[in-house]
Amino acid sequence: MTVRSDSSNHLDHRMRATSLRDFLHDCIASTAAEEADRLREAARLLNGAKLDHGGNEPEAVEAMLAVGAGVSAALAIIGDQAGFMLSRGGNGLCLAMFVLADGTEDMVAEGATPALALLAAHVSALLCDLEQWGATAPARNVATAARLH
Repeated sequence: MTVRSDSSNHLDHRMRATSLRDFLHDCIASTAAEEADRLREAARLLNGAKLDHGGNEPEAVEAMLAVGAGVSAALAIIGDQAGFMLSRGGNGLCLAMFVLADGTEDMVAEGATPALALLAAHVSALLCDLEQWGATAPARNVATAARLH
């Protein structure tokens, strides 16, 4: 049995945080035409990284994308235990607020589509969770581009 050192574990957390940050920026910068690609990427990247639920089947996400159900796919990735609000302005800009599992904070993100906004807010919450465990920088610096307050 291999035992990981604290520094190896810390490195894994930092690499995970870097991947999540890159994906967060991709979600925010993506156009509506790129929504399906981001959802597929999220199904791979976030598999097993849920806040408190099981089962993210990439095949189920792909089936939803095949019928144009991007928001349903995002919700399948996020899970049914998440608290969120979703809105879309007259200019087409979408905002999502994702409440952290402990209810102490919420993350707000924007996206070109409701699904992209939901993914960005969810990933911001995952990053916040990582940071609360001391894996990366302070939470208020995590998703400055995605946080609106």
